[in-house]
Amino acid sequence: MSNHPYIRVQPPKYALSSADSDVLDRYVTHLQRRGHTAKTAKAYHNAVVHFLQWHHIAALELSESINAETVRVFIDEHLPACRCISLVVRSRKMVRAALNQLLSMHGQPRVIQHDVPPPTAIEASVIAFDAYLRDVCGLAVQTRRGRCREARQFLSDMFGTGPLIVDHIAPSVLIDYVTDRACRARAPAATALVGALRSYLRFLRFDGALVDNLGDAIPSPARWSLAALPSALDDEQLARFWTVFDRTTAIGKRDYAMARCLADMALRCHEVAQLDLKAIDWRGGILTLDHNKGHRVDRLPLPTSTGESLVDYLRHGRPASDSRALFVYHRAPLGQAVAVTTVRGAMRRAFQRATLPWSGTHVLRHTAARRMLQNGCSIKEIADVLRHRSIDTTAVYTKVDLPQLTGVARPWPEEWS
Repeated sequence: MSNHPYIRVQPPKYALSSADSDVLDRYVTHLQRRGHTAKTAKAYHNAVVHFLQWHHIAALELSESINAETVRVFIDEHLPACRCISLVVRSRKMVRAALNQLLSMHGQPRVIQHDVPPPTAIEASVIAFDAYLRDVCGLAVQTRRGRCREARQFLSDMFGTGPLIVDHIAPSVLIDYVTDRACRARAPAATALVGALRSYLRFLRFDGALVDNLGDAIPSPARWSLAALPSALDDEQLARFWTVFDRTTAIGKRDYAMARCLADMALRCHEVAQLDLKAIDWRGGILTLDHNKGHRVDRLPLPTSTGESLVDYLRHGRPASDSRALFVYHRAPLGQAVAVTTVRGAMRRAFQRATLPWSGTHVLRHTAARRMLQNGCSIKEIADVLRHRSIDTTAVYTKVDLPQLTGVARPWPEEWS
């Protein structure tokens, strides 16, 4: 008992058996290996002690070892009526998370929150739509999330809590809905709405729930090609951005290396999160991408600045891990590949520290295009680095280099007279 500082000494009838103490020892080691913070480890520790004490007393009635069923009984039956000591953890969410780690340590399946009501007809349709976007269309997670959000909003506005009747989706309904939403939204949001609805209608036809092609009935919002100016950091802003990373810490080295991948190589956020060690050819200075947006395999030159930041992170920052992911968590789950939200959150906090306006990680991608254009790269070369299928998509970056545009700008007509 003295080896576990988070345990309050209990009366003999609540003392842990030697077998349970061994389980607790291995659980503490498990939490340390996963890299949980001291606060989380303490709460998890207390929750498991509570469970083991209860399980020791109830073992004669349960006649079961530690498994998912005993955990469910503890959470659903004992915890709501618990009258144990005041130091026990009573949050169902926290207890479930702690005991799921205990089950994981024993190779048992995790306990999910089973008191969630079954999905409604609208939610079931959105779930099937997401599977269609993933398995048939091959879209990225972020794109799928946006389209599912618009589809869910449309169905909720149209049907509310009632049943989903596909026959009620008529061209007039779609026109009125899109027109009303577009009048209250910016042009990019209106374009995303139309794209999501057309995609959902194609799914309904694919699923056999819809016969007519209603996607053509949806009006397209006005959009002038190459009208927008891509947001990018200028040289002064970019220099200030690099200075906000604390490269004396392991996490600072990781975040700086991720930022270099975004701003030097114009990688997308999910591409950075999915990089693995085998993707880098150190001798040839080549980065291979096989998790990109177009589901192709692309090979990009590795800039010196990016390579140096990666080497610094791998040698002096990255924790020891069996994972082949390039960027990993430095806290629980320690050593596992980072998520897209980790990359995006690190960049957002860096923008805040640099007092720069935040509009997403694509700003760094636009910045990479601006720097290549200013260094004399052709539009074709920029398109190859950005991995655009059409060079027309890259043509918008010709407007980013404002100093060169100033030199070729013509005076207004009234100035000629």
